[in-house]
Amino acid sequence: MRLYDLLRRGAAISPDKTAITHGNRSITYHDLLTAADKLGRSLQSDDLPPDSRVAVLCENSVEYVIFFFAALRAGFVVVPLDTSLKPDKLQYILDDCQAKILLVQAKYARFLPEMISADSGVERIVCDKELNLDTVATPIDGLAKILDEATSVEFDELIADIDTIAPLKNLRHDNIPDCPRELTAIFYTSGSTGTPKGVMLSHRNLLSNTVATVEYLKLTQDDAIMCILPLYYIYGNSLLLTHLLIGARVVIDNRFAFPQVILQTMAEEKVTGFSGVPSNFMILLNLATFDSKQLPDLRYLTQAGGAMAPEVIRKLMAAFPDKEIFIMYGQTEASPRVTWLPPDRLKEKVGSIGIPVPGVDVRVAGESAMEMPVGDIGEIVVSGDCVMLGYWNQPDEQTQVLRNGRLFTGDLARRDEDGYIYVVSRKKEIIKAGGNRVSAKEIEERILENDKVLEVAVFGVEDEVLGEAIKAVMVLKESQSASIKEIQEHVALKLARHKIPKYIDFVESLPKYQSGKVNKLALTNPELLDSLRKSGMLNNNKPADNQGH
Repeated sequence: MRLYDLLRRGAAISPDKTAITHGNRSITYHDLLTAADKLGRSLQSDDLPPDSRVAVLCENSVEYVIFFFAALRAGFVVVPLDTSLKPDKLQYILDDCQAKILLVQAKYARFLPEMISADSGVERIVCDKELNLDTVATPIDGLAKILDEATSVEFDELIADIDTIAPLKNLRHDNIPDCPRELTAIFYTSGSTGTPKGVMLSHRNLLSNTVATVEYLKLTQDDAIMCILPLYYIYGNSLLLTHLLIGARVVIDNRFAFPQVILQTMAEEKVTGFSGVPSNFMILLNLATFDSKQLPDLRYLTQAGGAMAPEVIRKLMAAFPDKEIFIMYGQTEASPRVTWLPPDRLKEKVGSIGIPVPGVDVRVAGESAMEMPVGDIGEIVVSGDCVMLGYWNQPDEQTQVLRNGRLFTGDLARRDEDGYIYVVSRKKEIIKAGGNRVSAKEIEERILENDKVLEVAVFGVEDEVLGEAIKAVMVLKESQSASIKEIQEHVALKLARHKIPKYIDFVESLPKYQSGKVNKLALTNPELLDSLRKSGMLNNNKPADNQGH
C-alpha cells in the first residue's frame, strides 16, 4: 500500500460523495481521483526519476489536494511549501530539496521570478490558472488545460484491486498491507536557527500513523472535519489523510482571522469534528457563541501543536460538556501523532498527553534510553513505524535526534502509575534561575489561570544576579488590565518563590509561526525578530511596545 492508495481507497468507499468543500466549491471523490490521475500522468510523462521532488505552493483548496495526490500518483516525492514564507525562503527550500516540478497557485505567481533562479533545478511549473510570465524561463502549464486534454481512464479502472491493496473494511494499525519504507514526502519545519529543516517521511510512516489516528478517533465516512490548519503543516496534513482514507469529508475555511465566520461555516456544513492548536481554542473560547448549543452536529474536538494549559482545557470541557475532547501530542518527525488522551479520562488526567497511539512505542527514558521509574522525569523517546527517515541534507541534526531507530523528542516528561504521560518541559525550556531548575511550562500554566490573561510565553533571560532569570511576556484579554505585581502575586500563591517571573512584559500579541505556535525564538532573541518577520517565518502580528518592565 502506497500513500496514493489512500485516496483510491476513499474513492472506492464514497465515489459520489463530496470529498472537499471550500466555500462555494466542492469536489466528489470520483472527480478528485480522476483529476489527480490526469495530472499525475502528465507529470509522469516528464520522464523524471521516481524519487524526484515535486513542490506544492498553494493555500488550502481543492487545487492543493489535486496537486498533492497528483505528485504521489506520478510516483514522485511531494514537498508541501509554507505559503507564509517570503520568496528567499521558498527559493532556499526549492534549491535544498532540488525540486524538479513546482505546482503553484496563481496568487503566488508574483514570487516566481525570485523563487526560480537562473540556475534553478525546477524544470516545469504547473499553475491552477493560465499564466504567462516573461520573467520566468521555466515552462508554465495551466491545470485546466492539462485536465481537459488528458485522456480519461475509467473510474472502475482507477480503483481496481484496491480492496486487495488497502482493505475497504477492518483496516487497522495491526493489519495494514505492506507499505514501502521509501521516501514519499518532505515536510519542512522551522529549525532552532530559523533555517527550514526537511523532515523525510515514508509511505509506511504516514500510512501507519493515519490508520492509527482513524482508529482511536473512531472516524467513519459520515464524519466531516473543519480544517482551518494549513495543509502544508503536518497536523493539517493528518486531518486530510485521515478523512480521505475512509471516504469522509474535509471542509476548508481559511478565514480564522474572523472566528465568527468559522463558527458559521461549522454550523452550516454540519461538521462533526474541529481541530486546532492551543491559540485557536483560546480565541474561540472568548467568543460567546462558541458552545455546544450552536454546533449540534459537532461530535469531537482535537488539540495538538503544543501544550494547552489545564485551565484552558477545563474551560473547553465546560463549554462542550457533551462532546469528546482529544488532547494529542506529536511531532512532524513522528508523522505526527505520538500519544492521545482518551476523552473519558480527560477530567481525571487534565494536563496529561495521554497514552501511546496504537502501534507506537513511547518511553520516558534516561540518557541510556531505558524507561524511568514512575514519577521520575525523563525524555520522551519514540519508536515504531511512525518515526521519520531523517532530515534532508542535515546529517548532524539527524544524529542528534535519531539513535538506533528511536526518535529523541527533546521533551521532558513523567509517567504516572496508570501509564499516562505528562510533559514537564522542553529540554531547552528548562530555566536555571539562581541554580534552581524551573519549568517554563509550569509557570505558563499558572499565569493562564488568571482570568485576565489570554496568552503567555515564559523563558529564561540573562541576569547579572541570578545568571538566568525568568521572564514572562503576555497578552491580556480585551478591556483587561493588570500590573506586574498582580501577576507576580498570582504566581506566588501556588508556586515557590524562585518560580516567580522577575521580568514581565505586556504586549498586544505574541509572535507566532503560521501554524499558530508561539515563536519563542523571536522573544528570546529580539535581534532576530525583524529578520524572522522579513523571512516570512512569523505571522504579521507584532509585539507592541512594553507597557511595563
